[in-house]
Amino acid sequence: MKFHWGHGIFVFYVFFVATLVVVVIKSRTFDNSLVDENYYARDINYQQEYDRRLNSNSLAEPLRIVAADGGYELRFPRIGPGKVAGTVHLYRPSTNEDDRRLPLMVLDDGTMPLPLKGMNPGRYSAIVEWRANGVDYYDELDLTVKP
Repeated sequence: MKFHWGHGIFVFYVFFVATLVVVVIKSRTFDNSLVDENYYARDINYQQEYDRRLNSNSLAEPLRIVAADGGYELRFPRIGPGKVAGTVHLYRPSTNEDDRRLPLMVLDDGTMPLPLKGMNPGRYSAIVEWRANGVDYYDELDLTVKP
């Protein structure tokens, strides 16, 4: 049997349809979860977030994540006698199933141990929204959880 242009068109059509089927199957298994369920509200209030970031950047000593005994801890700057309040959102970009939101519980020495027990290893972003002495702050810090 001789291979002619009709066979070429048929082979191209079969390859094209097979590629489309593979793309559709892959797209059905893709996790397209949102970064934040309330992203419209966050977008509207972005100016407040920007102001809180400026407040954080104006501190002489920034908020840091440091290695501690068997894990990590947040180390807050000393900014006065007021109590620190707020939340920590441990956000994993690859999947929202591993995200955690925790209230801030800062110890007297200005640190907060991060409870990493039960967390899957990988890259996280620690989003800290905090308030001290009547001023709001916003920090995003990188965190890598190791097995």
